[in-house]
Amino acid sequence: MSLVNHADLQAQLETPICLDESALSLAHVQAAIRLKSCQVVNIKMARVGGLTASRAIQALCAQHDIPCWVGGMLETAVGGAICAELATLPNFTYAGDIFPSSYFYDDDLGKPELAVAGGAIATSRVPGIAQAPDPDLLEQWTVERASFRA
Repeated sequence: MSLVNHADLQAQLETPICLDESALSLAHVQAAIRLKSCQVVNIKMARVGGLTASRAIQALCAQHDIPCWVGGMLETAVGGAICAELATLPNFTYAGDIFPSSYFYDDDLGKPELAVAGGAIATSRVPGIAQAPDPDLLEQWTVERASFRA
């Protein structure tokens, strides 16, 4: 569905439309806001281009009083922890779609696994995240190596 169609539908509804798969980048969200295509945005860090792009979308939505929520895309513990930290920012008002990586992977490359307790994920109490890649598992699952020089 195009952003124009979303805008037409949103104009007819009191129910807020949330952009999910249509929130592909900062440019897409900027266009959606201009067109009044949504009232909520799901930010999937892996889809929009990483943490910097996610923060830019969050800031834009905050400027326009559009609430957000974090969607997961099968992240490892490292990616899930970053998503959980992202969800602590202002304007993330809906529950996130973040799960422990054991839902998806037998051997997560990141340790420790995210823990869910009482429907919540504990975030870091210090700068950064507690999760880190497990060097032994990285070695085990490495298929090919390449080096690049600038």
